[in-house]
Amino acid sequence: MISNFQILMQKGNYNQLLESLEKIHIQNEKDLECLFFLGRVHYQLNNPKESLFYFKKYNQLKPNNILILFNIAMILQNLGKVKESEKIYGKIINQSPNEVRAYYGLFTLNEKNIDEELIKKLIDLNSKDKISLSDKSLINFILSKVQQKKGHIDNEIKFLKISHQQAYEGNLNYNKQSDFYYNEIIPKYFNKINFLEKNFQYEELNFTNMIFIIGLPRSGSTFIESILSQSSHEIKSFGEFHGINMSIFDQIAEKIYSSKFKLKEFNLEIDKNLFQKSLKNKFLFKNNQVIIDKSLENIFNIEIILQFFPNAKFIHTFRNYEDSVIAIYQSMLSELSWAHDIISIKKYINNYKKVIEFFKTRYPDKILDLDIEKLTNSKESEAKKVFEFCNLVWDKKYLNYYDNNKLFSKTLSFKQIRSKIDKYDDNKYKKYYHLI
Repeated sequence: MISNFQILMQKGNYNQLLESLEKIHIQNEKDLECLFFLGRVHYQLNNPKESLFYFKKYNQLKPNNILILFNIAMILQNLGKVKESEKIYGKIINQSPNEVRAYYGLFTLNEKNIDEELIKKLIDLNSKDKISLSDKSLINFILSKVQQKKGHIDNEIKFLKISHQQAYEGNLNYNKQSDFYYNEIIPKYFNKINFLEKNFQYEELNFTNMIFIIGLPRSGSTFIESILSQSSHEIKSFGEFHGINMSIFDQIAEKIYSSKFKLKEFNLEIDKNLFQKSLKNKFLFKNNQVIIDKSLENIFNIEIILQFFPNAKFIHTFRNYEDSVIAIYQSMLSELSWAHDIISIKKYINNYKKVIEFFKTRYPDKILDLDIEKLTNSKESEAKKVFEFCNLVWDKKYLNYYDNNKLFSKTLSFKQIRSKIDKYDDNKYKKYYHLI
């Protein structure tokens, strides 16, 4: 039976959920379910210190729960505490040798963690029927990287293709629904939204400064988030929060995924009262605070966002087309339905390019283009341009963001942001262009 906590979590109503959990925690500090969801909601709100506190408290009361250990390892990983995270992944493997996610965790921390002995172990696990498609996908992804390191491109691509197919099929219903939304709904209706405004009144959301980082994965967005987070202003980054998208789905999911749905008769309507209420349930807003939302799919949501945050700024990070396609395909982005084959990636990018060009024409003063190649070649001037665009005071010291031990990133770039920005490598992906 799904608990009310799980429902609120799935809907992304983190603010509402946090209020309920804190009341329960005051009454009973040893309520394990409450501790678990307090850890999860703080993780989603990019509060790693609080999240770690509640998961560790759970672990003290009921030691060595695999799920709790995974959550602790992930937080430490995203904080860049590699050795501590490795230790916990190792502990999970000792307890449960078939936990593929722990091997994948070790691999993401350092590819050298997966030696020949562990590779044989993973190949053996891969042959078993009992493990899930998602686990098989992770194994084949690791094997693709092993082949990449050896310079065996054909074998790399073979394992990568299998990995993507398994990742897609492992969450088939969700991926089909997501494909439908990104292929048939949002690219066709992003500029045809009917806003229902009866008795609508702006609340305090309007006084919050919002910065949205948008674009494609693997485009330098995490670097920009990290640099902006160093500002002397009161800044809160929610990372890839997806609050806007979830608020849209609160209103349209039941319609578009109904068996009776007819696309030709569909109108994208947004009730502004309901939407504002949904945002308040998801975000934690403070007056005079600058909030960063790095949900890249918000490139399709600019019209909606400006209805509620008219002063919002959008930083559009990008790189050249061919490199984007290959960089996405070579990544484990299992939550993105369109990232699992070259044709789908190209289709998504073509829709994205059409949409961003439309909004750049309509709102030229709201969107700043930031080329990752220019950023890596001219760090200070490009970063300064971002701060000026966001009305933030610039200081050259912000380029040393990698020295901040409080950096927290839930993306694949959690390691990269802890080192200096490397100069853009024009040749990195060229040997894969034949795939495009």
